[in-house]
Amino acid sequence: MRHPRAARALTLPCAVVVCLLGGAAQLSAQYDKVAALGSDSAITPIGGPASAPLIETFPYGLPDFRPTGRMNDHLPKWLQFGLEERFRVEGSNNTGSITHYDAYLLNRFRFGTFIQPASWFRIVAQVQDARPFLQSPPIGPPNENRWDLKLAYAQIGDPESQPLSIRIGRQEIDYNSTILANSEWRNQGRSYDGVVANLHVDRLRLGIVAASVVNPLDEGVSHHQDGNDVYALYAGIDRVLPKSAIEPFALWRIAPSVSVEHAPVKTGRLDEKAYGFRIRGREISHADYRFELVEERGLAGSNGINAWGTTLGAGYQIIASRWRPRLFTGFDYASGDQNPRDGVRNTFDTMYPTAHDRFGITDEFGWQNIIAGRAGATVEPHPRWSVTGQYLDFWLASATDAVYNSSGGVIARDPTGRSGTHIGKEFDFYTWYEVNREVHVGIGVGHLLPGAALARITKGDSYTYPYFAVEFLDGKRVH
Repeated sequence: MRHPRAARALTLPCAVVVCLLGGAAQLSAQYDKVAALGSDSAITPIGGPASAPLIETFPYGLPDFRPTGRMNDHLPKWLQFGLEERFRVEGSNNTGSITHYDAYLLNRFRFGTFIQPASWFRIVAQVQDARPFLQSPPIGPPNENRWDLKLAYAQIGDPESQPLSIRIGRQEIDYNSTILANSEWRNQGRSYDGVVANLHVDRLRLGIVAASVVNPLDEGVSHHQDGNDVYALYAGIDRVLPKSAIEPFALWRIAPSVSVEHAPVKTGRLDEKAYGFRIRGREISHADYRFELVEERGLAGSNGINAWGTTLGAGYQIIASRWRPRLFTGFDYASGDQNPRDGVRNTFDTMYPTAHDRFGITDEFGWQNIIAGRAGATVEPHPRWSVTGQYLDFWLASATDAVYNSSGGVIARDPTGRSGTHIGKEFDFYTWYEVNREVHVGIGVGHLLPGAALARITKGDSYTYPYFAVEFLDGKRVH
């Protein structure tokens, strides 16, 4: 469940958006420079840069270390290579059935090639080797994904400069991070097999997606599941409001088999539609804001779907202060099911989200049957060094529905609702520093205190998640 920066970070969901959804995604990235472009938290609601350093223009403290980049200097521009390496030490206690402290190492290596014989045509491929060390069994994805094909696609047109572009093959897709994203903090990340078209006319940008999520294997080339597909339209209109973007979208998700409540059969076909919009703005007298609303309808077998979720948040940076503090606050809601036997699914479906710091850096909870509040601050004690502290409070939207994890699995449930609705409180601290253009170092710790509901159902104790990460990117950014 554990899961960074323009062309200079290790994992770049937002930069991926720029390439995959073209202008619409480029518009999205434009309003996220308060946080690290490409970090998971840059396009999840409101917190600090939880996955990578902030974007800054200050000089680096140490010179570059770029062996792959130096090799690229001697190659033709149409042939370039990129190398990524991320090493993370993390631990946990009292997670699920684990009641002891479990510390382990995660290593992720990626190597890719970028071939562009013409300005309007490119081919990209990337292999990935992700492995855990010293982790208690069972071991598998997302921590273990050995020698897989991460990317393999062809692209016609340039989404940043041309009105039409198309990308075909295995790729990363970050729709808006909340329901269709990469989740790059995970050791293996997420890929999709599909086709993405991008249209860009003046202020209007439109991404058209038809894809299937790749189901990772422990080892070897992974594949998607036939019939498990997602289709999407994602638009962006800038300058309708001052220094803001309006982003309406529609998604259609189908799957051959999902669980069905109170029916003669326990599974059925999923036919789910999600409609919504997001409004985002930044640099409004040093303030930024985001609002997103999603409604879900359709069928899960014989069950109807009627669910919704929303996100609201704002931040303000005190530029005149020496450490340039940014204060932020946020609110999230995702509906739950009050009656699990009425034949209507009211639990919001988080689909394929970015997990890290969606609800705190422990990544324990997902955007389902939850009410969450957040407040915190990010400071910059030194150029290229950010420090964030935040507090989160979690409640169930419906006491009779479950507590869900970031992947949509059930953590705990009291169908009577007598355990109450308070899930818990979380305190997070994390920091990132850019050693040079290629190397970034991050340290963090999250501590979750169970509320009455979680304590009564699971009889669990508090939960702590510390980590130390080093990430390295060299050569051409392959995404």
